[in-house]
Amino acid sequence: MRIDLEEIMEVARQTADKSPCKYKVSCVLCDKKGNIIATGYNHYGSRSGRLGKWTIHAEIDAISKGIRKPSNNLVAFIYRRHGRIIHPCDTCKALLKAYGISTIYHTNEKSWERL
Repeated sequence: MRIDLEEIMEVARQTADKSPCKYKVSCVLCDKKGNIIATGYNHYGSRSGRLGKWTIHAEIDAISKGIRKPSNNLVAFIYRRHGRIIHPCDTCKALLKAYGISTIYHTNEKSWERL
């Protein structure tokens, strides 16, 4: 089985639309056969302080929902709705690497790039 980028893009769009944030970002984690393992989107944390609302990044949300131990067989697709292609922040990049996710694609609605 191959990874179906159109299917991943559609799942990424639907997941990003759940975000209450101004910049809607989603992360789709799948195995190298194309099976979707977990999805996540950026949203506000339950706590907020005097510095404002905390944002939970899409990558962290997806990992917390679907991965229990590191695996070298996973691929991450990071999607940003309406805007330029977004790269994972240093913290999310390190977390993805710690969980063995070395293949990362990032996209907007027009193109995919491998990181």
